[in-house]
Amino acid sequence: MFKKTKLRLVILNALVFFILQNTFGALIYLYMHYSLYNQADNSILEKKDHLLHEKEKMSEEFNQEREENHRLIYLLWNNDRKLNKGIPNNSLTQKDTELFSHLLNKEGLQSFSIGSESYRYINVFVSTNKNYSPIEKIQVIYNLRREREMLSHLLMVIGFGSVLSVFIAILAGIYLARKALIPIKLSWEKQQQFVADASHELRTPLSVMKLNLEHLFRHPDHSIEQESEIIHQAIQEINYLSKMSSDLLTLARWDSDQLELLKEPIYLNDILHQVVKEFQKLAALKKIQLSTDIHPIEMIGDRERLKQLFIILIDNALKYTKENGAISVKASSKSSRAIIEISDTGVGISREDLPHIFDRYYRGDKARTRHLEGSGLGLSIAKWIVQSHSGKIRITSKAGEGTHVFVNLPAKN
Repeated sequence: MFKKTKLRLVILNALVFFILQNTFGALIYLYMHYSLYNQADNSILEKKDHLLHEKEKMSEEFNQEREENHRLIYLLWNNDRKLNKGIPNNSLTQKDTELFSHLLNKEGLQSFSIGSESYRYINVFVSTNKNYSPIEKIQVIYNLRREREMLSHLLMVIGFGSVLSVFIAILAGIYLARKALIPIKLSWEKQQQFVADASHELRTPLSVMKLNLEHLFRHPDHSIEQESEIIHQAIQEINYLSKMSSDLLTLARWDSDQLELLKEPIYLNDILHQVVKEFQKLAALKKIQLSTDIHPIEMIGDRERLKQLFIILIDNALKYTKENGAISVKASSKSSRAIIEISDTGVGISREDLPHIFDRYYRGDKARTRHLEGSGLGLSIAKWIVQSHSGKIRITSKAGEGTHVFVNLPAKN
């Protein structure tokens, strides 16, 4: 699958890169073409203006023998449309001159080609005053040989660059495709791991439920009281499956950006007090001291999700703290931030497991024993809730020395 996707990405990226490169080359060519021809036109128009403003000295200037720019040619025509003079001399053949004589009626800037030569020209009408000049029209002609040579060389360079751009585009396409596939591969691997873990987690409770139901079928004469333990186990597994389904649905909606938060002004301290109150009796049963130091904190957030966050964190602390242990819950605000710290004296987390605690289904217990009820999704959901509130969560722990959870959320002044 990834090979086909990579090939498509390479072709797509290479095509886009190739089109961009050649479009850029075409724009350079068009700009140079316009610039060179515009420069030639400006030269012609400047000469035309000069001739019109210097009519009285025109005969005198043209009779002088001097070196002229051989790219600019003047053809001086008499009243009877006979060539009076060409400047510079012998710049055009007689045959070429005759061709230009047929163009004396044209107005404005014009283009004309003779063989491989291209010209831009304009016809300038001068009044026929016999006192100083028998000339009726002057053709100002610009030879575009140099411009055409420059454009030809530029076109060759662009053509060579276009061929080279094919190889560059392919290399760039391969590089970009590899970069683009990295997150896709990671997502695919996570999805595969997710499916494998979910299958593993679902297999155990389903097997237990099946065994319990088969046991009930084998003893149809037993009363409910006699089979109460079996029924209780089945109910526990159903509760476990229900919780896991709910957690999976939450994470699936999170992954697809379909889960929206209902944010409103809330008092975070009230939510914490409520959650702690719900766990007080359970802590007392396990002979765990649950202490609090909670200050008033006002913020904008989703009440139910934040409550779920603190339930997950305090529930984990109770699960992994032995009898006669201690759990403390602290909350305060500092520099427009809400700081929540939940500490316990439990079993802690090993250094090897600590970087993976927010991974879905990850447990320090490699055998995945289920002596502690849970789906392995709690901390993943906790991390999502914190991040969705633009906050941060950090956990520090050492095996046998307890765990410290730090939650940092934006508070409202």
